[in-house]
Amino acid sequence: MTRHLLFSQTARQRQLESLNLAAGTLDFDSVDPEIGIHLLSIYWSRQLYTAQIIYRPAFMRDMACEGPYFSKLLLNAIFFVVSKHCDSPELRSDPNDITTAGWKFRQRFTQLLRDCFDKSEITTLQALLIMSNALFSRCDERSLSWLYAGNAFNMFIDLGLHVLPSPDSIPAEELEIRKRVLWGAYLIDKIQCLFQGRPPLLNHVNMRASLDFLDDFDELEPFQDISYTTIKPYKVVPSLNVSLLTNFCELTTIVERILCEIYSESRDSSLTHRESVSEDIKSQLRRWRQNLTPQLDYLSFPNQSVLLPQSACLLALFNVLIILVHRPLITGGQGGVINSTTAHESVNACTSAANQIVQILHDYSQHFSLSSAPYMLSYATYISATIHARIVAQKGSNSTVFQSLVLCRNILVEHTRLYAAAEKAKENLDKLISHLGIGAPDDNQRTSTSVQSLPGESIVIEDSNISTGEQGFSDRAVGFGSPLLNLELSDLDLEAIAQGFQVDVESLSFWHSLGA
Repeated sequence: MTRHLLFSQTARQRQLESLNLAAGTLDFDSVDPEIGIHLLSIYWSRQLYTAQIIYRPAFMRDMACEGPYFSKLLLNAIFFVVSKHCDSPELRSDPNDITTAGWKFRQRFTQLLRDCFDKSEITTLQALLIMSNALFSRCDERSLSWLYAGNAFNMFIDLGLHVLPSPDSIPAEELEIRKRVLWGAYLIDKIQCLFQGRPPLLNHVNMRASLDFLDDFDELEPFQDISYTTIKPYKVVPSLNVSLLTNFCELTTIVERILCEIYSESRDSSLTHRESVSEDIKSQLRRWRQNLTPQLDYLSFPNQSVLLPQSACLLALFNVLIILVHRPLITGGQGGVINSTTAHESVNACTSAANQIVQILHDYSQHFSLSSAPYMLSYATYISATIHARIVAQKGSNSTVFQSLVLCRNILVEHTRLYAAAEKAKENLDKLISHLGIGAPDDNQRTSTSVQSLPGESIVIEDSNISTGEQGFSDRAVGFGSPLLNLELSDLDLEAIAQGFQVDVESLSFWHSLGA
């Protein structure tokens, strides 16, 4: 009954959006309505894990009537976040420089924030969280990003949003709004933990909320490629937003375990405990992948799914976590090899996951331009490259793995157009390459090693005997032009590989080494 009610209310509100726009009742805070509605359309179509913290029906309704779930602060945060994906020169301070897009929205946001910063309100914490996300990925302003996020989470707790009331005590719409805010805040926190290399601020154990979202109107909404530069015409397919949100949230509960139980400085560092925790988390990752609906797992079920930008991000994040859970098993507490069998299995698992990320990047490039890809893929590219670099240090620049390393670096270079954090990631990668004594890839290799120039059949591996330690799901794409990957890895010097990972230990902050 509640599902039907919310679905019908959302359907009606979607109809009212165009009517309110035509009537001039939507408050765009002095922005031209045509540009404003275009920016909102971009936001709803691509900002999955940040957009879902805002319940669209309530936001758009209150935008027309000055209701509590709309504010000009939140509106300007949205406009700033997506302005870099809009081609309109009038949004830029310098018409020829895309990095200046939306700065007037940021200035307006800062102005409005002065009157909101000391009041705990849902729209204020929503605005702070999505702005925090943009300040890191787009601007690489880590300190301000963390400051905004911290204040948002304080408001979150102050408003009591970390605990949902009983379904019978509040209206269905309010319950859905609170659930979206709760899980949206949790998801953003965990993603930013990975990106910035910091400990989580929200803990799952303190949350009392199911992942059963009651309004599934967005599930079958046609996918909109409004801000994704498509390589070829895209057929009408469902956006699967609710399924994507649910699976992202489930995966981020595993992110929390990895950060707190494997990488936290306060963790139990004994070898026995580390191996036990790692095995448990690996099992949890296997179950997550096995339970992933075929529509979202194009790698395992290519005939039952269509590659969507956000499903590519979801699979890329999964492979990032495979790498992060295996990486400590390659080295001991002082950088020495723990156990040759365990270390070799972990090297295989990390390499397989890194290759699958490259596979995802290749497949993505067949449908969309990588230059407009979400930052999640940029982060996954960096993590993948750090693994390839360690293998190249052993195998040399004539190995197929070197192609993957050059390709990842080229993608990071391309992403610097939209993301300042990608530039920082590229700089960190270059430092790692130099530390490992690898001949640095340069721009002369961009034309010979780019995603678009690689034939698909050189990347997809139909069969592989690689033991990744993650059995139970399809490994259709475990190799990048390397059907003899087992042979390439069998003669690795594990002690040298372990020393290669010492660059993390020697960095000023191990937490920082997780970030770009």
